[in-house]
Amino acid sequence: MAAGQTEFDVLVIGAGVGGYPAAIRAAQLGKRVGIVEKQYLGGTCLNVGCIPSKALLHVAHLYAEFGEMGLMGIQAAQPKVDMAVAVAYKDKVVKQLTSGVGQLLKANGVTIFDGMAEVQSPTQVRVTLNDGSTQDLRTSKLILANGSTPIRPPFPGIDGRNVIFSDEALSMSEVPASLVCIGGGVIAVELACMFNAFGTEVTIVEMLPAIIANEDEEAIRALTQSLTKRGIKINTNAKVESIEDADGKKRVTATTADGKKSFDGEYVLVAVGRQANPAGLDALAKAGLNMERGRVLANEKMETNLPGVYAIGDLVGRTWLAHVAETEAEIAAENACGHEARMDYDVIPRPIFTFPEVASVGLTEKQAREKNPNIHVGKFPWAANGKALTANEREGFTKVIIGEYGEVLGACIFGPDATNLITEYSLAMRAELTVDEVLSTIHPHPTYSEALREATLAAEGRPIHIYQRAVARR
Repeated sequence: MAAGQTEFDVLVIGAGVGGYPAAIRAAQLGKRVGIVEKQYLGGTCLNVGCIPSKALLHVAHLYAEFGEMGLMGIQAAQPKVDMAVAVAYKDKVVKQLTSGVGQLLKANGVTIFDGMAEVQSPTQVRVTLNDGSTQDLRTSKLILANGSTPIRPPFPGIDGRNVIFSDEALSMSEVPASLVCIGGGVIAVELACMFNAFGTEVTIVEMLPAIIANEDEEAIRALTQSLTKRGIKINTNAKVESIEDADGKKRVTATTADGKKSFDGEYVLVAVGRQANPAGLDALAKAGLNMERGRVLANEKMETNLPGVYAIGDLVGRTWLAHVAETEAEIAAENACGHEARMDYDVIPRPIFTFPEVASVGLTEKQAREKNPNIHVGKFPWAANGKALTANEREGFTKVIIGEYGEVLGACIFGPDATNLITEYSLAMRAELTVDEVLSTIHPHPTYSEALREATLAAEGRPIHIYQRAVARR
């Protein structure tokens, strides 16, 4: 890394889960690379998103499992949650990962600038460093990875006492007694699960007709029933109007089909999603950068309409998934360095880390039937899987959707380790495998993975470990 270096082949704006892989890949291809980060290496995902939430969800899951130990012959007093210690554990994990990102960037020869970038043209960037000084940089290619910020709906009272967003929810020093969660998307249901496991009385208020509304209808129903059984109160078709203080608590008022309703809790968690962060891009916007509601538009090569300028991740906002941002990053870097690469959005796994987990890839059953009625759907319950029974994980199912030529069109798993297991179906789709390849692959016993093969057998009308009236297709 050259001291005082200001001219680069590739300059990346933002060192989040999209930005830093883009910088590393460009450096691997032999380019002089710089990266600008205004807040923290690793961005939202590593610092206040994916990683810290999963660390605390792991703690919550362990705590929740104590209630089942008596069934297995383990006698122990009910433990207590020390939220401050749990948060410290989360912080330790985050620090280890973000420190690793810094080391990787330096090891690959990437020059790091700690400060706020103001893009002046596709080749010029001015950085206001954290010490207050400025640095002018020049680059041949520019990769925009600005990330996103939490959506702050204009509810009256949103800036009031005990109203928090996902960032603050992951750093609370004590477990709240009660919580009203505004939103029923992925972030909301994950945090609802976490707080519920810790003993918080949780109420979800969602404007849409269902939680995780874009997922498979059967998974939506199953998760709704599961969360309700755990004690989480779910209110859909409820449009929030205001947040206020009432009787020593926070009160959320919403309009429903039955009129106005109020929901009280010690805290209000606003988790209605995130929005692209176009900060520092005003000059590019004036130069004609194609944008839509704050998002930067990019093609399958991650190119914007301005020559030499690429955009990735939440700034593009195609899926709002960290693993997609990382893939887009590599695609952008490849193209910025003169190679040829294209982004494929057809096979993207969608993990949700609830208890149990939900994971999907490809089309939902409804989407598949709308495209072609000649599909075959197979479903296998976890209650019939030996590994699941040994682990007392019998809730849920595995579903696979097969096209008329035996191709895998989509899959949905609701159950144990779903977020890992979905990769098998993702790989099958990506490699254009058919039912024959899935079924001829020996799955080890006893494992959760057997359920994937059994679901595929069910789609063929010939499952082994459940009885199915339908006649085998072949």
